[in-house]
Order: sequence, then C-alpha cells, then structure tokens
Amino acid sequence: MKLKKFVLFTITVMLSFNLLGCSPKNSTNLGNTERKKETKVTNTSKENKQKGNSDKEKKQNTNTILSHKEMKEDLDFLVETLENVHPKTYNGFSEEQLNIINTAYEQIKEPLKIGAFYFIANEIVCSFKDAHTNIYLNLNGEDTIIDLFPVWLRDGLYVKESIGELQKGDKILSLGGKKTEDLLIELSKLTPAENDNWIKSIGSLNIIKEPYLRYLNIIEDNYVNVKIQRKDKKMEIKLPLIAINTSKTDSLMDESFIHEKWVSFTIDNENSLGIFKLDHCNYNDEYKEGLNDFFQEVLKNNIQNIAIDLRENTGGNSRVINEFIQYLDVDNYFGYSSEIRYSSEARNQRPSEKLSGYKSHSVNKINNRKIGVTEMIFKGTVYAITSPFTFSSANDFAVVFRDNNIGKIIGEPTGNQPSSYGDCLQFKLPNSKYDYQVSFKNWKRPNTANDPENCLTPDIIVYTTIEDIINGRDPQLEKLKEVIKE
Repeated sequence: MKLKKFVLFTITVMLSFNLLGCSPKNSTNLGNTERKKETKVTNTSKENKQKGNSDKEKKQNTNTILSHKEMKEDLDFLVETLENVHPKTYNGFSEEQLNIINTAYEQIKEPLKIGAFYFIANEIVCSFKDAHTNIYLNLNGEDTIIDLFPVWLRDGLYVKESIGELQKGDKILSLGGKKTEDLLIELSKLTPAENDNWIKSIGSLNIIKEPYLRYLNIIEDNYVNVKIQRKDKKMEIKLPLIAINTSKTDSLMDESFIHEKWVSFTIDNENSLGIFKLDHCNYNDEYKEGLNDFFQEVLKNNIQNIAIDLRENTGGNSRVINEFIQYLDVDNYFGYSSEIRYSSEARNQRPSEKLSGYKSHSVNKINNRKIGVTEMIFKGTVYAITSPFTFSSANDFAVVFRDNNIGKIIGEPTGNQPSSYGDCLQFKLPNSKYDYQVSFKNWKRPNTANDPENCLTPDIIVYTTIEDIINGRDPQLEKLKEVIKE
C-alpha cells in the first residue's frame, strides 16, 4: 500500500531508506571495519523487549497522551542507551548535554502528546551532532501533513511537483509567516546532522509533517499559509492539514524515491561513457551480477569513461566499494579505520566477547583482489557523482575514490562527513514506541590529512537549479559529458 510506503519512507529516510533494502542482511562482527547498519529493532533490557512485543499491535498517533511516568521511563531508557553505547559518551555526557537532559526532564512534569514528547527526546539526540544517531518520528494513517512536495536547493526552497494551486518551480518564501532562512535555522536544531546539506535534504521532508509544523508554530486553524513567488508575482496559498493517505504527496514521493531497480546502468557510446547507478549499498548477488554485466558491456563497447551515480544513495553495506574496485586497475588502496565502543547493548545485537571498553583499528590497507578475467579490468577514467542525499556508505564510496586518487568526484556536496560516527544499534522507547538508533563506532577516512571536512566537496561542483527540475535536465550528467570531451 502506498500509505505504508510513505510512512516507512519518512521514518527511515533520515538514515538509509531501509524500506528499500539498503541494510545488509548479515550481522556485523564488532572487530571488522565494514560500515553496516541493521534494521531490526531490539531493546536491550528483557523487560522492555517483552513490553515492546506485547504492545506490537497497539496503534498510537502523535496525538496520543503520555503521562509523566511514561515519559520519564522513556527518557531514562534513552539517556541510558546513549550514555552506554555512543563513542562520544565514553567518558560521560558533556556539560552542554547534561543541561539539555536536565531541561528535558523539566519539560515532562505534565502529560503531553506523543508528538510533543518527540521533540523533547529529539533534542537530546541532536546534541550528539551525529547524523547516524536518530530518533524517528513515526507517522500512521491518522496523522496529517500539508499536501506539498518541496525541494531545498542551493538558493532556496521550491515546489518540486505541482499539487493543487501550487506549481512546480514556485519559490517558497515563507511558511506560516516564517521565512525559509529562519526555518532552516530552526530545523538545524531539530535534525541530527553534520552539515547544512543534510539538514536541507531531511528538512524539506519534515516540514510538511503536522508535528513539525505545530512545533514550529506555523499552523493556524489547521491551515498553513504558504507564501510563494511565481515568476515576478508573489502570492499566498492556504494549505489544510490532511490525512497522509489522502494526499497527492504520498504517490509523488513514491514515484520520486521508490524505484524497482536500485542497481542499473546505461552505456553511452557517443561519449564513450558508462554510468552505473547504485541507489542502495546492498551487497548481494543482484549487485554483483549487475556490476559484472556493466563491466562486460564496458569491455564490449570499448568504453573509456565510467561513473558511479550515488546521488540517491543513502548507504548500507560498504563491501559494495571493495567489489566495485575489483574491476579497476588498482593494486592496493586504503580503507576506513575505526574506533569501536563495546557495551552490553552492542553484545546483545552484535557478536562480541567484550562487554565494555574501547578499541581502535588502524587504517586498513587493502590489496585489491582484481577479478580473474584480465581483459575486464577497467583502465580508463573513473568518476563518482554525488548529491546532498549521498550519505553513509555511499559517502564512503566517494571518499575512498577521493582519498586514494581512484576517481574524480562530480556533483553536489554530500550529506555526511567523510569521517563520522556510524554503525548503529537499534532500540525502541517502551511507551512512546519511538524507534531510535545509536552509533557505536567512530569511522576515520583513509586520508585523515584531508580532514576536517563536514562534507565531501566534489572536484567539479555542479548544483541542481529549479530550472533544471522544471525542464527535466540532469546538470551533473551534462557537465560530466562536457568534461569527457575536453
């Protein structure tokens, strides 16, 4: 059902589009350096596991009321797991974080709606400034949104698809009287992120949700006043709050983000260019077969330039990187190093002999195990195409190319730091039922001399404009073809 897709999409988009299978199916050994995530939601205590299972069928919307006792139990559980699991709290919470936690407890003395409680818990999570450590705002069919499909580009917020009175290309000047630049500042406080690219990407999805709109105080009588500019004309449109399953945004997001083929390729003989499009870092037979088919076609057509398109890829299993490089004329390269924080929570979800402690794994020099068919080893020019949605293992893909001089990066700056926290343990709050995840590893890029960077900035920067969207142009691909011809 489309409703299920929409709800799951909006829940998981903050990290990895797990609905679409970007998470690995195999568990991760704590000692290795593959960057993986699991989707299974697991509570660390037996009591909470049992409580979560008994309430499995209980449907709660964001207007359900929580008591002080219920919220305190949830905050206790959240704070405990954050303190026990995250590398940043190995020596305890910072003073700033403790102040945020104390304020959170002060805010739950009276009963609150689940939707309001989310933002109290979320502020604690956001204090880590880790885009992988998230608490998800669960939406269901009883929750509401405004029927708007926005996109946040470099020069502002726009309407991506025409819905009702709104037309594709309309520039959004304000929502509920708040200018978009002020909204961005507010969203930066509500979004676990390492850069503005990710805040804009996730923020453009969150600002249509009723809990966010209400928290930002931009709802008036169940309407949101949207001020837009259409060419030289400014106008105001009132958008009502409507049920998710009655919105056009639902199906439009399905069409925009949900694709049957998450791995595909095209061969452009005219430009001697092969594009391998990878929307999810799934390390499985479908990926391996698609990759092999791609390089067979590259060989068959004597293609001299290849690019991996990571613009819609928010991560998964980093082993896809090693598999891809096996087809390249690279003898060895450096991978990521990691620092692992051990805990009882990690042991419950991942196999390990340790219950506590901290361990560092030095930078990993990898001897490239090239494929056995020598003529299929590609010796031409390699590129990676990125966007603000390029995140986690997809970001690592481009970083490994950059730090090892394997290929050039073209496109827009990414949504993730090259060195960042990651590899997450999954949890569920016992009463509000909010799913959340906490990083337990700190990843360091192959060449740390390139740090500090809060994103991977392409060698060739090409931004998408609203004119590109209106006219159906692909500016990154067009620029790539220009570069090849130079």
